[in-house]
Amino acid sequence: MNTNSFNKTNATRIPPKIFTFSDAWTEWLQGSKFPIAFFGDSTVDGANTSGWVANTIGLDSTSPNTFSKKLEELLRQAAHNNILRIYNSGFSGTNASWAVTILEMQFGAASDYHDVQMIGIGFGINDRLLYKNEKAYRDGFKASIKQIINWCYSKNIQPFLLTTQAIVEPGVKTEYAEDYKMRTSEHIACIANEVKRELAEEYALQLIDMNKYTELFLQYSSISTQRIISDRLHFGDIGHQYEAEVLFSCLSPRTIVVDGYTKIDYSSQKIKDSVPDDWLSMPKVLTDCFKVYVDYTKADMGDMIIMSASVFVNAKRKLTLKAFRGSSPDTYVKINGVPLRLTGSETIIDQLDQGLYNLEVFTGASLKVDFKGFILE
Repeated sequence: MNTNSFNKTNATRIPPKIFTFSDAWTEWLQGSKFPIAFFGDSTVDGANTSGWVANTIGLDSTSPNTFSKKLEELLRQAAHNNILRIYNSGFSGTNASWAVTILEMQFGAASDYHDVQMIGIGFGINDRLLYKNEKAYRDGFKASIKQIINWCYSKNIQPFLLTTQAIVEPGVKTEYAEDYKMRTSEHIACIANEVKRELAEEYALQLIDMNKYTELFLQYSSISTQRIISDRLHFGDIGHQYEAEVLFSCLSPRTIVVDGYTKIDYSSQKIKDSVPDDWLSMPKVLTDCFKVYVDYTKADMGDMIIMSASVFVNAKRKLTLKAFRGSSPDTYVKINGVPLRLTGSETIIDQLDQGLYNLEVFTGASLKVDFKGFILE
């Protein structure tokens, strides 16, 4: 939305959009730094990741294995841009009411993050400990998040919202049962994260539902919860890598998100590296499920990339990845940079768990350009 409007229900003024995720992506593609910050608690800060160093207000993060750092690495590679920045603005043990008080110190002119263009607002986990009941939790948390949103707009910074990382707290730990009756994952999901959904609608903000993604990761990935979230509250290195991949899939519009049977071929709209379209074949009579493919003789024996695609698997089970070619024995693929030969016209590549995969196809040292596509099922 590019013009001011009013929500008739609560008369909240909706500020004009400053930036969107698409703006960020195209800025990065043209070589801009265009920094985005993620602002939250210890689950953003990176507690429980290896090499973690707690953040200091106003200073750049030095932790190497947080989702912010891993996301920055993924985006730099995809955009061929070594100056783009993703800022880690997480602070352990904090809540939204505290965050309101340090906005200028964290993002103002004297801060390392003074040039931030967009801020993803988290918080909500520790906030449940401040209040006596659900009504107070909802009202207090909502008021604080609104203050952060409004501050961002006052500084010409685009806010967006991030639901909380999923945790393993179905019930209150025995030692906290008397003092913190809302110390459960349900309270976060049904109070703080619902507030964010309401505010995303109220202010027309983009929202990334990290809580849902990470809940599915805990439930359905093949990785044990002990390896993902050893202390039941903070994701470790594997979890932060997954969160980075989630965020990449939300920020990079060329990502193909799959949750079941999917075909990726030369009619797929988001493949990146490819062949000239006049090299393609589109037979009138089909011999298999591929309606368009490449079966072409080029002028040299050079190893040429002939397809690439970013794929994010968001399924409740592993998906089988298969690759299909014609007769050329030289065609090969790379999955996340690892080369694999195709053994025949149909090759089972791997079982793909939840997460991000970079698929690439090459001719090998051959005159033949020969590939049909991938199938995940």
